Amino acid sequence: MPIFGLLEKVAPSTRNTSVSFPLALSWVLGWMGTPLYLLSFGITVLVFDPLLRLGYRFGGYQVHQNGIRLMNRCLYQCLLLNGGRISWNTHQNLPQPGSATGTKVFVANHQSLNDIPPLIWKFRAFQPVLVSKAELASGVPSVSYNFKTGGVVAIQRKNPSQSLEAMRQLGRRIERSGESVLYFPEGTRSRDGRLGTFKSGGLEQLMKSVPNIELIPVAVHRSWELARWNFLPLPFGVTIRFDVLPSIHASAFEGDTTIKARAMMQAARQAIHQQLQPPLGI
Repeated sequence: MPIFGLLEKVAPSTRNTSVSFPLALSWVLGWMGTPLYLLSFGITVLVFDPLLRLGYRFGGYQVHQNGIRLMNRCLYQCLLLNGGRISWNTHQNLPQPGSATGTKVFVANHQSLNDIPPLIWKFRAFQPVLVSKAELASGVPSVSYNFKTGGVVAIQRKNPSQSLEAMRQLGRRIERSGESVLYFPEGTRSRDGRLGTFKSGGLEQLMKSVPNIELIPVAVHRSWELARWNFLPLPFGVTIRFDVLPSIHASAFEGDTTIKARAMMQAARQAIHQQLQPPLGI
C-alpha cells in the first residue's frame, strides 16, 4: 500500500484543502511545524510586551502603535515555520490615508485569530483601531496591554448595550483622530469557512458621528483550516488569502443612518460571499 494510503488511515480527512500536497502529509508535517510555530508566537508576544510598555511610557500612543504593527508582522510570519504563507489580491487601488472620500472601515469575514495580524500590518498606514472581543483584554501578553492603551476597542458579545456604546464612543473618537476601523461584523469566528450574518448595529453607531463612511470589504480565505484539528496539529503548508474588494461609499445609499448601515453591510457581505464562491469548507 502506498505510504499516503497508510497516512490517510491515521490522519483526519476533510475536503477542499488549500495545501498543495496530500492532506495526510500536511497532518504529519504539522506535528513538526506546530511546536515551532507556537513557540515563536509565544516568544514574540512575550518579548514585545515590555517593549510596548516602554514605548507607550516614553514615546506615547503612536510609538506604541508602531510597535504593535511590527509585532503583528512578526506574528503572521511565524506561520512560515509551519509552511504557511499569506497571499494578497487587491481589486482596487486603496484610497490614500486621510483622503476626502471618508473614514475607512475595513470589514472582513472572520475565520481564526490568524486573520488579525496580516490585516493590521497591511492597513497600517490607515492606523486601524481593532474591534475585538473583551475576553482578550486580560491575561494575554502584549495583546491585553493594547486594549488598555486604546489600540483595541473591547466588545462584550453577550452585552449588546455595551457593544453599541463602545462603537458609539469609537465613532466620536475616529471623527477627531482620523483613524480607521478594523471590524469583523459576524461577531464570532467561522470554524468551517461558512459566511455568517453581518450585523449592522456597530456600523450604525459609527455613522452617527462619521456619516461619510467608506466601507472596504476584505474576503478571508482558508484561515479556518489552521484550526481544523484544534491545533493538534496545525495543518502544514496552508495558504491564507486576503482579497481587498472595491469600496462601498455611504453616499451611494439613501435613507436614514439605520437604513444606510444595513444596506452597506449587506452589500459588503454580498461582495465577500461572491468572492468566496464556490462555497469553501463544505
